[in-house]
Amino acid sequence: MYHPGKVIEVLTSKDKNILASDESTQVVLEMWDENMLTFLVDPKLSAKIDRDDIVLVDYRPIDEKSAIPKHIVVKILKSKAGLNVWKSYKLHFDKQKQRALTSQQVQQNYMG
Repeated sequence: MYHPGKVIEVLTSKDKNILASDESTQVVLEMWDENMLTFLVDPKLSAKIDRDDIVLVDYRPIDEKSAIPKHIVVKILKSKAGLNVWKSYKLHFDKQKQRALTSQQVQQNYMG
């Protein structure tokens, strides 16, 4: 399973304002479901990732015996592909929120 996110900030040891214990890169992401999380970026993508990129985060389990997800950025979806994925997920989430809100309003208005 993979989840899309939008890069809010890239955190790299090459940034003079960041002191790091290693050379890994992390990103702060706005996720499609409005969460904000920080994930590790696969080293092969570290030099290619930018603010506002749409990315895919690997949520598959670390191994067969564990339910712990990998939580690593494995793809950068540039241009139209990224925008299409982002818009599709956001539209789906907005519809879910609207259905939940409508259902809640119906329950509040019910006088049984």
